[in-house]
Amino acid sequence: MSNMAPSDKRLGLHEQAIDALLVLTEQRRFRLATVDEVAQAIDAPIERVRQLFPDDNALLAAGIEQSLVVLMDVCRRAVVQVDPDDALAQFTALADAYLDWAAVHHVQFRMLSDCDPAFLLQTVALRRYIDGLTDLMTRMMTRARDDGRLHPREDIPMLILSARSYAYGLARMIVDGRMQDWAPDSDPVVMAKALSRDFVVRIARSSRQDASST
Repeated sequence: MSNMAPSDKRLGLHEQAIDALLVLTEQRRFRLATVDEVAQAIDAPIERVRQLFPDDNALLAAGIEQSLVVLMDVCRRAVVQVDPDDALAQFTALADAYLDWAAVHHVQFRMLSDCDPAFLLQTVALRRYIDGLTDLMTRMMTRARDDGRLHPREDIPMLILSARSYAYGLARMIVDGRMQDWAPDSDPVVMAKALSRDFVVRIARSSRQDASST
């Protein structure tokens, strides 16, 4: 008999199931695996697996939550290495971290980006991370505006939406192998970061020009 505590056993099975979900999803060209398929892959009784994941949506939510935990950790560690008084530099570091995460965790990126947005927003555990990341970006851009780096009447929510859309497009090009088509002589991640930084610089430059003309 194992001397492992019950909670440790559940944690081990949970991690095995998530790992299997990612492997199977990649093997099947991003068709999500079911709870039954995951149980079979890890050679675990289906009843035990269903105690953790009652249905396929619960399994998907757990997989995405794990991905978001990693993403938030990567982003926070990147941001704290930048001058805390330079909001735009922090914003750039945040974008760099997101692109690095997408390149390394490409299966998780695809699983997250292909998920129904309604499912993400209606699942409390997932929305907490998404809202947290949005709030972090909003605080950065608000500070940049208050510091005179952006137009005093800059539409921060619209700016955040534009930045998220742009960063997602760059990450998708990395994951899908499309960045090489546009910049064949450059490393995809390096080029994506350069484009992201150019985006931030142009936003700041145009905002200051608009402010000086008013």
